[in-house]
Amino acid sequence: MTSSETLTPTPPEETVDGKGSGGGGWLAFGGIAMLIASLTILRAYFSFSLQSGDLALSVASSALPLLTLAGISAGAAVGLWVVGRFSFSLGYRRILATVASGSLTGALASASVLLIRGIPAEAAGVVALVLGLAGALGGALAAIRPQAIVRGGVAATLTALVLFFVVAFNSNWLLRLFGDDGTLAGREAANGLLAGAQALTIGLIGGLVAFFTMRRSGSRWPAYLIAGGMPGLLWIVGDIVTRLGTAKLLTLAASDASGDRHIQQGLELGRINTGLVLFFVGAITAIIALGRTLPRTPN
Repeated sequence: MTSSETLTPTPPEETVDGKGSGGGGWLAFGGIAMLIASLTILRAYFSFSLQSGDLALSVASSALPLLTLAGISAGAAVGLWVVGRFSFSLGYRRILATVASGSLTGALASASVLLIRGIPAEAAGVVALVLGLAGALGGALAAIRPQAIVRGGVAATLTALVLFFVVAFNSNWLLRLFGDDGTLAGREAANGLLAGAQALTIGLIGGLVAFFTMRRSGSRWPAYLIAGGMPGLLWIVGDIVTRLGTAKLLTLAASDASGDRHIQQGLELGRINTGLVLFFVGAITAIIALGRTLPRTPN
């Protein structure tokens, strides 16, 4: 073989999923599917809240944070697919393409919110704005190189979203399992234990998903750390976006402003703690999983 025939290895992220899509095809499908599911669940929360008269607490505490995270994940996943599919080079074109695709994803989701029956007009406007911002943030995230980091992190985040919804739908018997005895104090204690166990378990699974998604990318260990901890990072970023809408949603059904502020402060503290646990557990899990696969040096 002559020197002119020397093979140059192709970066792994350009060869996954065909046509240089970087694995964005299945991620984009999963991200959009999760966003649609989140919007469907949001409508159910609003319908229940309107019947029970507790619109503010139900929507702010359960629906909006997860919907924001779904919007960021979908924007990032679609951005990855667009960049890989159309082979945008590095630079401003790549950033513009990812932000535009993520913003379009958020805008379409926002439009669907405005058209859904059963959501009050004021609440629909708030949710549409939050989704638009989330999609744009996700699109900007997709511009990060190497793509393997974003691909692994988004896969872990989508997995975390599924698990969060699974826990939410099974919260009644899970709370009893963690000691809910029907009293207010018992429920609060059980809710705290469940939230901690949920964050630990989801962080562990998310770290493993990030590792298995990235294991053929040839990335170094810091990339695994970031990807494994990305669900926590996105959860915290999503919390900042969520706060823009939570304050408004908390006042839609309740007249006690001081009570609204108290609820909001408690929710914000709980979300930050969840994000930190997701980040550290996911990052450590991904690093440990990577270390287990490294060849051992002979003594």
